[in-house]
Amino acid sequence: MKRAILLLLLIIGTLAASAQQPSFSLVPPRNVVQGRNFALTFRLSDGDANPPSAPQLDGCTLLFGPAMSTMQSTQIINGRMSTSSSIDFTFTYRADTPGTVDIPELSVNCEGKTLHSRKASFQILPADNPSASQGSTQGSQGTHPQASAPGRVSPDDLLVRVSFSKSSVYEQEPVVATIKVYTKHDISSFMSTTQPAFEGFLCEELPVSLETSMEHYNGQNYHTAVLKRLLLYPQKAGKLSVNSGKYDVTIVQYETVNMGFFRTQRPVEREVTTSSNVATLNVKALPEPRPAGFNGAVGHFSVNTRLEPELMRTNEASVYSYIVRGRGNIKYLSEPGVQFPAGIDAYTPKTEINANVTGGSNMSGTFTTLYTIVPQEVGNFTIEGTPFVYFNPESKKYETAEVPDTPIRVLRGNNSVGTPVQTAIDHTINDILHIRPVESGQRTSAVSYTFTATYYWLAYIAVAVLLVLLVIVYRRHIRLQADVTGRRLAKAGRIATKRLREARAAMNDHESDRFYTALSKALWGYLSDKLSISVSQLTRDNVAGKLTAYGLSHADTDRMLDVLDQCEMARFTPSHSDDEIARLYAQASAAIKSVEDVKK
Repeated sequence: MKRAILLLLLIIGTLAASAQQPSFSLVPPRNVVQGRNFALTFRLSDGDANPPSAPQLDGCTLLFGPAMSTMQSTQIINGRMSTSSSIDFTFTYRADTPGTVDIPELSVNCEGKTLHSRKASFQILPADNPSASQGSTQGSQGTHPQASAPGRVSPDDLLVRVSFSKSSVYEQEPVVATIKVYTKHDISSFMSTTQPAFEGFLCEELPVSLETSMEHYNGQNYHTAVLKRLLLYPQKAGKLSVNSGKYDVTIVQYETVNMGFFRTQRPVEREVTTSSNVATLNVKALPEPRPAGFNGAVGHFSVNTRLEPELMRTNEASVYSYIVRGRGNIKYLSEPGVQFPAGIDAYTPKTEINANVTGGSNMSGTFTTLYTIVPQEVGNFTIEGTPFVYFNPESKKYETAEVPDTPIRVLRGNNSVGTPVQTAIDHTINDILHIRPVESGQRTSAVSYTFTATYYWLAYIAVAVLLVLLVIVYRRHIRLQADVTGRRLAKAGRIATKRLREARAAMNDHESDRFYTALSKALWGYLSDKLSISVSQLTRDNVAGKLTAYGLSHADTDRMLDVLDQCEMARFTPSHSDDEIARLYAQASAAIKSVEDVKK
């Protein structure tokens, strides 16, 4: 019986694996330097087909192909077996002419179905300019540097550039700033000692890919990687500059070693300090005069309103929603000044923002202002539409999104206070004792007054003491609320623990890139809150000095800096094992705990 069950499970797993749909795709190509050979690979997954014909690429010469390679894998997860297979068809070309190369769509016939690959394109970069590469210790024509003794690193071999997506923008118009490293050498470690400061901007950090690419710059070809991308909103007109950052880099050069009958290359590390450029952005002032009702909105927006419920009753609350949709500086808009008619009470509005970065260069979403209103009178009223004025950088004009008036009808509510009607006493009701009048001169029995009782004065004293305590607590609460730095300091540990959960989740999912990114953000954010320093101003040097001044021991300070260094180096080093990731997570948790244990 056991063998029969296992055989049945194997057959079901095989049938499930065979039910996978075949697909045909192009492995994304990368840029290539003129004169080099490169491979173009098409992949057929979970199917079988004859090789496709070689595509014709402008500016390229076909050297060989297709070469075929197959791969098959089987895995069992939670008792479920899955099998996948793939066939790679690889064509080898030589890049002859610089420019953009379009890869056409290819098709194969698989199991009676025609599968198509997608179109794509890549760049053929010009060869290095010989005059620009003099003094360089590494050319770009090979994987490693020239086979010679390592020498001085030319300034053209390692660059860090800050660039803007636009050279000129208006106030509050979004612009993307990119910090990118250009290198001709392998990099074993990369550490930022001074970050560029984006003063005069509101910043939103954008996600970056850890992949490297080839780029032609100043007559030379470089391997490039994006260090940081920021969505910026300039807050004032004029020329805004981003100061230079400093970076400590360990590069790898190669020297030729003569082994007698043959030669080999040996890596040699060199430490280099480099600085990024000073980038300048021209910010134009918004046109004058600014129209009435303009509150700094820049972009393209539309507005609509909503009243819920539409049929209103006195003393019953309704919600009037003023919804702004569009793209631009939507996260930084101001509440509209909606005026409500007399007879309708309006409470302090609440705002809801739902915005995301779209296209990598702008932000879009909704900015909703919610007004809670309570009518006090019966009748017909009108909420006048409040127009929304914004500046459109595309048309370079102020534009107005008109809002229609909202007519409302108010009925009498169930909780309304009416005029009381006097009625005669019904003597048939015997469960209610009516008030008996007392004739003049008639003496009443002895009366006991409450304020003469002991419990009354004890309760009075207790209420007075409670009131004093409430005043003391409230004054302490106001003082703590005013101390923004103290609140950030007190919450730093809890916020760091919350951020570490994301790193732990990435560690459990075995995603090393996401783990190092989340861990780095958790540590830098914790140090920013704990030391009361802006994230853009944090450097390795001032973190060490601040931690020592805070009272942390030199050993714990070195441990914190070591964890930060390992997170930065992980972007330019190969993948790490799960044990190394778990050990680094434990070191980070211990470093944060050591700071929290410092008694002030």
